Amino acid sequence: MGREAYVAEFIGTFALVFFGSVSVTVFAVIFGSSSPASSFLGIALTTGLILSVMVYAVGYISGCHVNPAITITAVALRKLEVDDGVAYLIAQVLGATLAGWGHAMILPQVGKLVNFGTPAPSNVVGQSPIGAVIVEAIIAFFLMFSYYAVLYTDRVPAGASGVLIGMTMVADVLIAGPLTGGAANPARALGPAIAAGSYQTLWVYFIGPIVGALLGGFVYQDLLLKKKPRAS
Repeated sequence: MGREAYVAEFIGTFALVFFGSVSVTVFAVIFGSSSPASSFLGIALTTGLILSVMVYAVGYISGCHVNPAITITAVALRKLEVDDGVAYLIAQVLGATLAGWGHAMILPQVGKLVNFGTPAPSNVVGQSPIGAVIVEAIIAFFLMFSYYAVLYTDRVPAGASGVLIGMTMVADVLIAGPLTGGAANPARALGPAIAAGSYQTLWVYFIGPIVGALLGGFVYQDLLLKKKPRAS
């Protein structure tokens, strides 16, 4: 990997966090949805569409992880060198942070009403951090499934890669959005949290997605793929 891959991860993460968090302000506040849950269709489509666009735009350069949980799993599976993994993580954190600040600069008042799109456990799950960790782990598990199929198998045609990953993200946000915000991504939580200065449940969005992605990656690799017989 080289500088181009790190820049791609920075840009891709910025796009995902910016569009994802601003969509919360736009659909939940500016459009004045009568119910917070009704806004999640717009949020889910925005998040999934921008992720799909980034997969097509920079996926051939860096793989378009744009997600520390995906990168950590790639390193754990020995699909990515450790030094590249560290550089990816730095680029993702910087991209997420800049996206959060950008949101706060553009929409300082209305954005503050939703903590600039910072995900948090909702009343639906009793504001339970443990319940939120489980939800985030489950949706990250299946997001990692999509990434593994695209990045590490030859089963997904190149033209379908963005659709597969983007639609998985749409499904994740649709089902988990009303429960936890549907981040499935530590960077998606980190950027808005920095802008809002709200860190109380940030650990949920680190532990849940990382555990879920690791489980997804190892299950796909060890249980779904046929092992080549060792030469005697």
